[in-house]
Amino acid sequence: MPGKRGDAGPPGKPGPDGKAGAQGPQGKPGPRGETGLRGETGARGEQGPRGEAGPPGQLPSIDQIMPWLHLIFEAWEDYKATRAHEAAEREAEAAAQQVADPDDALDEAASDDHKNENHKKKKRRKHKK
Repeated sequence: MPGKRGDAGPPGKPGPDGKAGAQGPQGKPGPRGETGLRGETGARGEQGPRGEAGPPGQLPSIDQIMPWLHLIFEAWEDYKATRAHEAAEREAEAAAQQVADPDDALDEAASDDHKNENHKKKKRRKHKK
């Protein structure tokens, strides 16, 4: 049987430097060339064929539309009735006011007209800072 393995030996010394470039040093890059002129644009191609029309859509039947029409007409009638009721209330209120104070109502109407005729807007001055 063989014996124990021995200790590792000392590391080796570095070898001699190699020659500086086997073919010589690399040269500097040359100057960049000028850009060429841009070419002319080509002729435009022909338009492609038109696509086919899609299938015709189906219109709703009158049975499908009638409920909507009823809703619209009912809403319009309600709107007209509301407007007529509001107008009647305004007239009744104005009549009641004239019955209560006929002279005051006429004086107020005349004074409102007089105020509107002679009223001028005040000029606002801008304050300088």
